[in-house]
Amino acid sequence: MQINKIQNPKQIEFRSFDHLTSEITSDLTGSIDRHLPLKFWEIDLIFKCPVVGTCLDMSEQKQILKKAGISLKKKNPYEIHETILRSSGSETPLSRKIDCRLNRKFKREITAFFDLEEDELMQIWKSRVKNGEIKGLLWVAATRADLSIESKRFLFGNIHMEMHLNAVENRKVRQQLSYLQDKNQELAQRLKEESGVRRILKKENENLERDQTELSRQYAFLENENLSIEKELSILRGNTGILDLETENQQLRDELGNLSGEIGDYQQRLETLRIQNNKLLSKLESQRELNDHLKKETERIITRISALNRCDETCPSFDLCRKRILIVGGINRMESIYRQLIEDNGGIFEYHDGHIKGGKKALENRIMRADIVLCPVNINSHNACSVVKKMGKKHRKSVQMLAGSGLGVISQALSECQEGISTQ
Repeated sequence: MQINKIQNPKQIEFRSFDHLTSEITSDLTGSIDRHLPLKFWEIDLIFKCPVVGTCLDMSEQKQILKKAGISLKKKNPYEIHETILRSSGSETPLSRKIDCRLNRKFKREITAFFDLEEDELMQIWKSRVKNGEIKGLLWVAATRADLSIESKRFLFGNIHMEMHLNAVENRKVRQQLSYLQDKNQELAQRLKEESGVRRILKKENENLERDQTELSRQYAFLENENLSIEKELSILRGNTGILDLETENQQLRDELGNLSGEIGDYQQRLETLRIQNNKLLSKLESQRELNDHLKKETERIITRISALNRCDETCPSFDLCRKRILIVGGINRMESIYRQLIEDNGGIFEYHDGHIKGGKKALENRIMRADIVLCPVNINSHNACSVVKKMGKKHRKSVQMLAGSGLGVISQALSECQEGISTQ
């Protein structure tokens, strides 16, 4: 037979169904009895792969190979399938085992459907395709030698498309399986965590039960103690003197509570006053140090220029006496010391704080009246210093820009002014 010439499925190239069937079945109907089923190695080539893949599951294929003495080591499912197909080209011990297995497995279908007319067989095939029960019927159809090319074409087309549809469904099932496996792993992890929590809670519950038992024991003990004390109190309350003492004792407790509250209030107020007193003492000490410093500096400056108080007609600085001295800016709290320094030395003191946001007129009036204008630059703004210079120049007044505002700087400036006037 022409079928037996095909030994290796790897050598089979894809050709049209008509070409395959015309090659394989050209002399099949003439040489094989229509009432005898074909052997596995005799069935049409187009049915061999579908029969192996559809009629034998992977466990059955492995079992057949083991019984045939073929090693399955390092063989994947495709290689197992390929090994079985490789034996389908001729009668071999392996192909005979496959044929026996299929005939034994589908004995009931062979008895029921093998002798049916082709049309009736095809009608049953169509009904079986809808519910997927085609394994036994496929083996019956594949072993019939009288099956027409049209029927073979129809069967092959159904199986071929079913394989495609199954592949799509298999991919979907694998995707769903992968998703379910991930979810299962996640649930297993959660179960593991919850089991750990449950063990912890169980241990805590056991500890609580032990604590509860101990507390119950202590409660029972205290109850007995309480009963004993109540009995003693009931005996003592029978004595009226003790009742009076209890009333007096309660009054003393109330008074003690009131006094404790008042003491707490007094202590809180005392602490507040102590904190305030410490703050005031700190401020007082700082002010005392500042006053001592100012006093010493004032005494030193006044002593230094005490000669100004002895002005007469023979004094070389006589023309400076009764001069009007204007200080712009300076330290506000030292205004009285500035005044004492100038007035004790025969001058007339005027002061302006250097702020000109309210208007420049007041400052200009003082500059117009003054004989000497002193302006510390470290206190006044740049704008105030500029205004003082312009107004001094405008009204031809002697303006001294000082680096500082201390008494030493003021005294030095007055001395320089006196020297300048005495040399004129």
